[in-house]
Amino acid sequence: MHLVGCGADMSGAIAETYFSLSANEQNGLHAKPLPVIHISTLLSFGDAGAGGYLYGRGMAQESISLSALTELKYQRMRVCSSKRRRSDAELVYALPTALELLAIEKPKLPERMRFKDKMYVVVSDALRRSHVDGVSFIVWQGPIETVTVERRFVCTSPACTWAMMSAYLSVAELAILGDSMMRRDNRLKRATFEDFIAFLKRAEEYCQESVDSGQRRKAFKGIRNCYRALRLMRENSDSSFETRTRLALMRYGLPCPQVNYAIRNPHTNKAMLLDMAYPEYSIAIEYDGGDHAGQWLADTSRRQAIQGAGWEYIQVTKLNLGDEEQEERLARRVAEAIHRATGWPVALTDRQSIRQLSDGRRDSRWQSR
Repeated sequence: MHLVGCGADMSGAIAETYFSLSANEQNGLHAKPLPVIHISTLLSFGDAGAGGYLYGRGMAQESISLSALTELKYQRMRVCSSKRRRSDAELVYALPTALELLAIEKPKLPERMRFKDKMYVVVSDALRRSHVDGVSFIVWQGPIETVTVERRFVCTSPACTWAMMSAYLSVAELAILGDSMMRRDNRLKRATFEDFIAFLKRAEEYCQESVDSGQRRKAFKGIRNCYRALRLMRENSDSSFETRTRLALMRYGLPCPQVNYAIRNPHTNKAMLLDMAYPEYSIAIEYDGGDHAGQWLADTSRRQAIQGAGWEYIQVTKLNLGDEEQEERLARRVAEAIHRATGWPVALTDRQSIRQLSDGRRDSRWQSR
């Protein structure tokens, strides 16, 4: 990654990153990045590669699918093409528009961001705004990192987009968005945990550089929520509803379950991944979305395999989430399972706020167990 546009005529640094993958890397055989990477290849279809995925289920249970994300991406690209013809300046797309171009599942957006015909463009200075019908120009105080999609459209990088969204999202939705960028499926993975940390570090350095030069830029709005969300984010989840399940359990004082924990199928001796797990208690938590209605036999076989391996199986559906009463019942089911595994009764806490979850101190009562 290199910085451009840092001269005296610009108040914001714009970093450009280009993404490219070799054929083997597209097949998931190599994790080592190349010096030059084109993000468009990350958005292409492909099989799991010679290594294949660990035995599991569909990747996007009730979250938007890869094919739907890709279709949305190309729809947005067509609109972007028409906007480019109406503006002399190069547009850097941001916020929900960048999420669409990057084929990233969007979190629950505030009402004002749900208009499909509205596009967002970021600029480093208010004087750089121009009038383009249907385009909202956003002035961003932090460093602007960009990627090029399909070698034609410039948008903010995944980490930069996530940071910009912090001004509009709750901490919970920001964590859900971060998880969506770090999917287990390489075709959907857009960032790593280290990418978010590196961007926030760069943002702090950016502010310090302004102090040294006498400009005194403030940290971007939402940076504190970014650090709070980081404490709740986990890499390699498969759907946003898994993240919502994890947060729901934690809000009642339960420890954070591990994501995509691998166990051995006792019938086939193959590795299989549990959506969420408490391995110390042999408790498996599986989120079953609406797309599972047509694969009842496969899910039954999977459940039998998990139970045959000595794990207690807890099923979660959309009906268990989004309602405080239902989420408390779900947490109680898990607490009772921990009680059965340990012999120790587990008392739930009062429902905690996301702010309380992200303060870094909540797990102390589980450290001695």
